[in-house]
Amino acid sequence: MKLWDLYQHAVADLSSLMDEGTASFEIYCLLEHIFGWNKHAVLLRKDTECDPQKESDFLQLLERRKSGYPLQYLLGSWEFWGYEFSVGEGVLIPRADTEILCETVLEAAKAFPAPRIADLCSGSGCLPVVYSKEITHADEIVAVELSEQALPYLKKNVEQNDCRNVRVIHDDVLTWTPDKPLHIISSNPPYLSDVEMQELQKEVTFEPEMALLAPENGLYFYRILSQRCKDFLVSGGLLAFEVGWTQAKAVAALMEQNGYINIQILQDYGGNDRVVLGYKE
Repeated sequence: MKLWDLYQHAVADLSSLMDEGTASFEIYCLLEHIFGWNKHAVLLRKDTECDPQKESDFLQLLERRKSGYPLQYLLGSWEFWGYEFSVGEGVLIPRADTEILCETVLEAAKAFPAPRIADLCSGSGCLPVVYSKEITHADEIVAVELSEQALPYLKKNVEQNDCRNVRVIHDDVLTWTPDKPLHIISSNPPYLSDVEMQELQKEVTFEPEMALLAPENGLYFYRILSQRCKDFLVSGGLLAFEVGWTQAKAVAALMEQNGYINIQILQDYGGNDRVVLGYKE
């Protein structure tokens, strides 16, 4: 089959599950993954006859994608903040929503001459890696992750992005205690309720439940971390959470109960409440 015929067949096939524009984007991603040619190169090679083995490999990936298997897992990597992150089963896929939390920390770090930062529930490491690359005056960045499945991805992404001031810690954020006071703590913890878990898109069901589901209607980690993290922060230190779009007011109330000041709720690019932050007095 010629390359362009393969592309058109695949887009038509995948368009039964999503809009044509998204299907086209995903097919170009898969073609580049298998054939090594980006969109521009594919367009220049429309009449190229496909290597039979590569065509077969591509069609197998297409079938898996049609079953709902995440594109990011098929590719084995995904971009966040301009950096590449290895991903696969067992680790949460970096999402654009998390850029709001990232922006919050990058801005807050400007207030400290040599900030010590901890990211809790680090998963793929997208946040601590960006902190390391963008906050060049940081003293140290700690990435804490409990999952045995996510930990290899975290370590690999820290290494492949050459983040020499990131210290990976395999521990439970609900019991871990830092060895030095911190200026900033960020966390994108599990926050989905049992009801929300039943309503997930097909793609998300392939991601680790451990990174998604939380007791107490999704508020469990926010309650515990709000209590514990205050003792770890320097005076004027920041605690910032990513939250589900219905949770911001409840999380803000938890932070207020624990004595944080200047509590703010920030929205994502879609206008949904996405980050709750507060400062130690």
